Amino acid sequence: MKKLNILKTIVDILWILSMFSVPLILFMSVFIFISDDISIFNIKINGLEIVETSLISKFILSAMLLVYILLIYCIYLFKSILRSFQRLKIFDEIVIENFNKIGYLLIISAIASGALSFIYDFLYSKEIHLEIGFNSNLLMLCLGFFFIILSETFKMSKKLKEENELTI
Repeated sequence: MKKLNILKTIVDILWILSMFSVPLILFMSVFIFISDDISIFNIKINGLEIVETSLISKFILSAMLLVYILLIYCIYLFKSILRSFQRLKIFDEIVIENFNKIGYLLIISAIASGALSFIYDFLYSKEIHLEIGFNSNLLMLCLGFFFIILSETFKMSKKLKEENELTI
């Protein structure tokens, strides 16, 4: 239980810190579409520096900010799971659903982030980069599938637990 409390504390701190960035993200999203020149800000998302002010680049930047908000929502769902674990509701339906939601949201975030970075690179730097190695999008994709598998495992475990409770 001590490890669970440590993890919950770390996730709570991460949640609080990320909540400070949400108003800034909302302000930036509105500012991006109102302003003609966003080059006064040094905007860098996933190692991609945004310097263009065209309408397409504004949409790409807004979509990247939306992906970031999806990741913050994943942290919220994970925080909810940890709270259920502390209450010893391990095979609760909410836990299973949240694992599944986190998985799909991470997969969507990884694909969207990778596609948006590729599109921006292709349109504005006129080069295509191919990097081999660990990538945050690849890690998010793997974690997404892991959470979906974890959801299925918990679903099967819940069913076995219910059958075991019915057996004398």
